[in-house]
Parts: sequence; structure tokens; C-alpha cells
Amino acid sequence: MKNMRVFAFPMAVISVCPLILASLGLCEPEPRVAAHDGGITYAQATHECTHGHRVENRKTTLDSGEVRYTFRYSGCVDPSHGDKRPSAEGNFGMPEPTPANWYWGGFLRLLINGVDAVNYRVEDWKVTESGARGAFQAIFAHPDAEVCIRMMMLPGSRCAMARIQWKPRVGVTIKTVVAELRCYPSFFTAARRRNGERHCVTPRIDTPEPQTLQIDPATDAWLLFKDNVFDVANGEGDGPCAALLDPRTITGGRVSVGGYAVMTTLDCRPDAGDMRVGLYDFTRWTNAQAESFLKEQGMKDHATLVATDFRPLSVQNLNIDKLRKDANQLLADAGDDAAPFRKQVENLLDKATKLKSESDQGNWRSEAELAAETEASADLFWKLRAFAVLNAPPP
Repeated sequence: MKNMRVFAFPMAVISVCPLILASLGLCEPEPRVAAHDGGITYAQATHECTHGHRVENRKTTLDSGEVRYTFRYSGCVDPSHGDKRPSAEGNFGMPEPTPANWYWGGFLRLLINGVDAVNYRVEDWKVTESGARGAFQAIFAHPDAEVCIRMMMLPGSRCAMARIQWKPRVGVTIKTVVAELRCYPSFFTAARRRNGERHCVTPRIDTPEPQTLQIDPATDAWLLFKDNVFDVANGEGDGPCAALLDPRTITGGRVSVGGYAVMTTLDCRPDAGDMRVGLYDFTRWTNAQAESFLKEQGMKDHATLVATDFRPLSVQNLNIDKLRKDANQLLADAGDDAAPFRKQVENLLDKATKLKSESDQGNWRSEAELAAETEASADLFWKLRAFAVLNAPPP
């Protein structure tokens, strides 16, 4: 055993050299997305609800290397509200890179049978991927449906892709699904006692305030929300924002171009079970730069939004039979050194098998848990591989 270990050790070192070189910056690192969950905090309500009530706050940040977006949830958890989570400014917002644009307090509502899903208790909120992609999910306890929002970014992208799914509760018929998006393009005009000039621009039309744009999902693939007064080119405002629309399940909608808030209403097919949008924040960009970007890149990002599988990559790629076969082979190759890990591997395989079965049936929480288990098992299998190398017979 000792001689074999002496021979095998250099090979084990060689196998990890690329990792060491990457950590020292001596070779080109793979593009990555950082996803960070800030956890749950609580505070006493001031403006959100009745003074003195307890407010739950959550934040998750996705950083593509090109831009960093922070998403925020806030809702009052006083027992008097039951499963509802009142919040005067809204529940699901984007405070970074600017509190304007996709409104920091709450830019998203999902009305199922006329009732907003994100105004209900959070059943699950966690990062599901970090690295090759960055993503998190939020699941809400709507009375008529279980609702899941998954936000995702790809390396180097400016687009935060959202897939919103709903499953009816037993005995419930979902008759209507409407998504509402609220933005304050570039600047809080009325709140700062200033007048702007809001516009919504699509590939086919430019609609100024105070008009309403009737959305044609087939041709309005992207929507640019800008203010011609508060344009970075003029030395004013933060910059515009934009959205992508997936026409497969969005049947129509409208954009009310107000002088303060700009409200986008999207009518969705209730039987579809999901809808997708992409979000951009062009902080520090001029209106012209943002529009040029969308004309050049918008349809590419749109194609990515439509084609992306939002399940965690580790879940998509997991083959339980192969995992079990490979794990058993590693245990055998590691010899006596495998003993301390055998029970741990058996438990992992049993849990992964159960979670994979549930994931294949569309269980969002099982998908997230399986992704976490897969990531957590990397260290275990690294150790087994090392012992397998050390126990390998000499050539």
C-alpha cells in the first residue's frame, strides 16, 4: 500500500494542478454567475403595514459579471393576516442597481383569479444555482395555486430571465392569470416634483405619455421604458430599463405610459401553467445606447429566454443509475479507505433517488433540494476519488 501511494500521489497532484493554477489567476477562469442569498431579516413595520407589526425581508443578488441585480421581498408577518403578507409598496422589488426602473419596493404582481400571488406567504426562497448559471426560486402560498418564480442570469448577460409557474390547488379552476410590471423609468419624477417625458418603445412603435400601448406579443418582443428628459445623455436620471416577452403564453396586454409610474399588464393563458419575461436595467446608459443594444442583442436574448430550461443544470444532467454505478465503483476502488464513507454514500443515493423521482414530477422544492445535495456531495466524491487513486495498482 505504501509504495502504491508514493507512486499515485504525484498523479493526484497533477490532476488538481489546473484548479491551483486557476485559483492563482494563471489560467483563464470559466465565466461564472454569482448568486448570493442574504437570508431573512425582520423589522418593525413603519409604512409597510400597521405600525409595530413585524415585517419579513429577504434579498438575493445575481451577478453575471456584466451587471449585478438584487431582488427583494418584503411582507408583514403579523398573525392577524393569516397567509397574506401586506406591504404598502409591494412585495417583490429590485433595489439594485437603482431603486427606480424596476421599482425597488415592488415591481411584480401575479394576479391569479384576481388575487396577487406575491402578496402571500413565502413557502420557499433559496438559491438554486451559482456558477455556470445563477438562479434562485421563490414559492408563494396563493389560495388557488402554488406559484413559483425562478430568476436566472447567464455569464456576461444583462438580462435577468424570469419563469413564473402556477399549479392549481386540488378542486380549484384557474380562470384568469395576469402579470403586472411597474417601473419608474430613470427617475422618480412626481416624487421629486419634476416633469419628465416617458416613452415605451417596441420594435414596431414608440408610445409617449400619457398614451396606452396595446401589446402585440408576436411583434413586441421587447419593451424599452425611457424618459427623454431624464436621459443620462442630458446629465439627468439613472438610465432606462426594458423587458422581453415570451409570446407563447402571453395573449396580449397593455402599457399605460404615465408621467410617473409606467404600468405593464400582461394577459396570460391560465391553462399554460407558466409565463416568461426578461428584465434589463440600463443604469448609467443613455437612451440611445439602450435602444441600440436591444436592436442588436434583444432578439438573441429573447431566443435564449424562450429556449432555456430553468431546472438546475445538475438536476437536468443527473442520471441516477450512472451515479449509483460510479459511486459503487469508487467505493470498491477505494478499498478499506472507503469504510468511513460507505453509509454516507448509501444515504446520499437513497435521498437523491427520491428527490429525482419527485423532480421528474415537477416538484420545484425537490429540484432545488436535489441541486443542493448534488453540490454538497462534490467533496465526498472528491475524497473517494483520491482514495481510489491511492489504492490503484501500479502500472
